[in-house]
Order: sequence, then structure tokens, then C-alpha cells
Amino acid sequence: MTEESRFAFADVLGDGEQTALLIDHRGNVRAGIYLDSRGADVSGEIAFALAGVGTEATRSMRHLSMGEWRAIVCECTEANLALGPADDGDVVLVAAAPNVPHGFVRRLLDMVMQHALKWRREVA
Repeated sequence: MTEESRFAFADVLGDGEQTALLIDHRGNVRAGIYLDSRGADVSGEIAFALAGVGTEATRSMRHLSMGEWRAIVCECTEANLALGPADDGDVVLVAAAPNVPHGFVRRLLDMVMQHALKWRREVA
């Protein structure tokens, strides 16, 4: 992954306590960076743990006949997370500090997803 792709979402994220990753269906980071509270890059571990989530969400929605999935939002002790679908089974993850309102995290996910699609077209 290039240095440019690591910071692909910096303009969208701004200076707050949030981060974003574009993760492929195999659990590889395509863009973005996730630093833990110590400043260590844990992007690869996060991506590996989320491998296949997009495919499973799509499969589940088809099985339940509920239409296409748009987002999964999770409130955790360490962060508020939002996941959304990208092309080809890839997913976008947005994480923010636990005190960041869920609505902001969800809106940020939409902005990062749009930026991820644009970024993918530019690097393809």
C-alpha cells in the first residue's frame, strides 16, 4: 500500500478522533489507516478481522428478503464504528471515539464511502 493510499481519507476525516479503512473481501487494507490508542498501526489486524463481513451482510439480506444493506453501526467501549458496502464485496469502516455521536459517525461513513468510490476510480 502506498503512502498516498494510507491517507486517502484524510481530507474527509479532518482533525477529529476518527479514522477510516477501505477493506477488500479478503481482509486486505486497500486504503486508510487505523492507529490504536498507543499510535500503533493496527489496520491489518482490523481488516483481517472484518474479512467477509460485506459478503455475509449481503448474503443475510438476500436470505431475509430485506433489500440491500447500507450500514452496520456498532457502539463499543473503545470506539463507535460504522461499516458500509463498497464495490465487489469490499467494505468501508469508519471508527470514532466513543463520545462521538452515532449520527455523526453514520454521516461520516456516507462521506467516506463516496470518497472511496471516487478514489478507486482515480487509482484504477
